[in-house]
Amino acid sequence: SGTAAYNAGTAAQAAGAAADTTADASEDTSADTITDTAEDTSADTITDTAENTSADTMKDTTEDFSSQATTSEDTADPSAQAAAGEQPPQMPDGEQPWGQMQGLESAEDASEIVYGTFSNSAMDLTEDLDNATYITMSEDDSQVKITSSGTYVVSGTNSDGNITVKKGTTGAVLVLQDLDLTSTTGATVSINKEAEVKIVISGQVVLTDAENPDDEYSKDADVADAYDGAALKAKADSQVFVTGDGTLTINGSAKNGIKAGDDSSLIFDGVTVNINAVNDGINANYDLTLLGGNFTIEAGDDAIHADHILTVGDTDGSGPVIWVTDCVEGLEGTVVNVLGGDISVVSSDDAINAANSDALYEGELDYSFNMQGGKVVINSQGDGIDSNGNINLIEGSMEIHSAADGGEAGIDYDGQLYISDVFEMNNGSGTAGPDGMPQGMNGVQFEGQPQGMGSMNDMNSAQSGGQPQGMGSMNDMNSAQFGGQPQGMGSSFDDGQFEG
Repeated sequence: SGTAAYNAGTAAQAAGAAADTTADASEDTSADTITDTAEDTSADTITDTAENTSADTMKDTTEDFSSQATTSEDTADPSAQAAAGEQPPQMPDGEQPWGQMQGLESAEDASEIVYGTFSNSAMDLTEDLDNATYITMSEDDSQVKITSSGTYVVSGTNSDGNITVKKGTTGAVLVLQDLDLTSTTGATVSINKEAEVKIVISGQVVLTDAENPDDEYSKDADVADAYDGAALKAKADSQVFVTGDGTLTINGSAKNGIKAGDDSSLIFDGVTVNINAVNDGINANYDLTLLGGNFTIEAGDDAIHADHILTVGDTDGSGPVIWVTDCVEGLEGTVVNVLGGDISVVSSDDAINAANSDALYEGELDYSFNMQGGKVVINSQGDGIDSNGNINLIEGSMEIHSAADGGEAGIDYDGQLYISDVFEMNNGSGTAGPDGMPQGMNGVQFEGQPQGMGSMNDMNSAQSGGQPQGMGSMNDMNSAQFGGQPQGMGSSFDDGQFEG
């Protein structure tokens, strides 16, 4: 990773700063060597191809995900939605940047941008299917332990099993092919400390963490140490790359969906991932990078969180499709960099948050949200973007629908705000700067309260019960508010009547 000054839209990449952090206390240091009794099972060729399919309009779902795990059939398939011709929200062509039209105050130059991880050693590994070890998990065969390099193809169904990669194992390629695995004792897939693993998803793969959440705080030290709190866990100092042309469904019924430990590198590219978690969808103690793929996430807290640097998209401007259908906060990191992709977030608090509640990297990193490409659509009951430091909006487009009163704003920052002349901004919720006073409030006033902005193409706004009206989108995705509760994005009106 690295640092670079990015002034007035000129970026330089470098490598990122390292931080000393505490090691993960739990570790399985002993592992049985996997036998060479490979089955004569034929395997489908794994295509390591990154698809960047377009997505349909984000769903406003409110399922009780803590009580029932989902299967791959229950979760939207982005490829199928794209095949149906449905598209994610788009910015209108030919419009002037709204940030400039509405007089949002911008600094003269962008502040410094620090970049995270774009590659790790696991990305260089290649699966060798001709010489692979093939393993079928069943109720009788519930444990797979990998202790050496090579390609391992794992399939089957098991209601209480685990796949573990021993500490320090390098050169391991783990192909998960049409696998349905649940665990009540630790993560279903655990990459132990200092291991190097490429995970390839083929077909439909479902990983369910069914641990007892109370075990995390058990008075029995062995029970507490064994608790992983995630379906897929990459422990401290590991290098993990997740890819493939299949679909990975993660049920984080105990805590998080996916967890990465201290000083680890976790990178995704090309895979379809559906996550339902009672806490965070993806939680990384260090860097987290989503280069490409399709992600649908419903989370009880943060959808995507990195303590250090969260990177969405690649240096060429490409990026993943991300739908966060429900969460408290959407994308969070000390530094959040969006370089490309299509991102939609529905959140009950800040949709994008450059912060760290534990202040782990203060003094090493300045808090910042930086956007240099892609499209972002936000529907938030808190701030649209909240940075404890700076915000740089350099390239791309953004549409913000957020709480415009109660101390929240579309854009909230404590340092400086930079918006380039080419950045497309549709912000109906105003801006709060370091002095806490709103700047550049867009929309109209209604009885002394901020009135929500209707669509730029079809400004059909209405109000019920004297409360501020929710904002419509730029593509006729109007939202409404009744009885003081915000309506999810995607609702529409016909002659002033609510249709749903």
